[in-house]
Amino acid sequence: AYEIKECDWSSDVCSSDLGWRRETGNGKTVKYALKNLELIEEKDAVIPVTQRELFSSFGVYESIKVIDGKVKHVPDHLTRLFESARILKLEHNFKIDDVAASLDILIEANGDMDVSLKLQLIGGKDPSLFAFTTDLPVYPSEFYTDGVKVISYTGERIFPHAKSNCLLLNYMAAREAMSAGALDAILVDRSGYALEGSRTNLFAVKGNTLITSEDDVLYGVTRKHTLAIARELGFIVDFKKIYLSDIKQGYFDEVFLTSTSMGAIPVSTIDDISIGSSFQVTALINKNLL
Repeated sequence: AYEIKECDWSSDVCSSDLGWRRETGNGKTVKYALKNLELIEEKDAVIPVTQRELFSSFGVYESIKVIDGKVKHVPDHLTRLFESARILKLEHNFKIDDVAASLDILIEANGDMDVSLKLQLIGGKDPSLFAFTTDLPVYPSEFYTDGVKVISYTGERIFPHAKSNCLLLNYMAAREAMSAGALDAILVDRSGYALEGSRTNLFAVKGNTLITSEDDVLYGVTRKHTLAIARELGFIVDFKKIYLSDIKQGYFDEVFLTSTSMGAIPVSTIDDISIGSSFQVTALINKNLL
């Protein structure tokens, strides 16, 4: 058994902020953030609750892993951030190269080494881009060797290809998973297809074929690298939707989840039904993701 802590599911973080803080002359500490590419104190990274776009969740976000002070897969994440904004017709004047440079400044200012870096782009007449860091989650080794428990949750995300701030469904699903002692909830559409997790992408393995949905899911950065690795390893990639009933009936050899913070984690149980105990393919994928 393992304990599932309360998660900041929108950014793949499952702990409070324990990040490094710079000490000032009066004994207090300062942690930095970015607002519109400018370095500010994190406490000043705020937006009025009266702003309509905030109230309407008109925004997009990203969560990026920082290892040894290096921001990972920056082009992939920023390209997706801007693509999410395009899907929602969220207009802004930020440039990928400028944002990338500012992220390095933030990491250096905070002295961060291993953290989760979050970006929030809020729309409106004067769009606001925020960046800040929190603790990077570390998952128990048994998650990767023994698999994890998940639940199914009925619901379909609006604008599924956009990583948007419309996260009520994700929140409800993640809360239900946490109550059940599960790592994540698999979102199931009205036709019975298991599409993705509340904060993860979903894969299934059958023989030499890797299966994942191409429609109605978020194109995760780790998903992108998982697909490339699978092809390099000689797997056939089949883009098709996965029936929840097939997962529960043990039709697949392996089922696993991917995310920026998790890498690839195998699923051993869904809705209290055991579906697997051997995860060689998942382990191989995860090894190559590191």
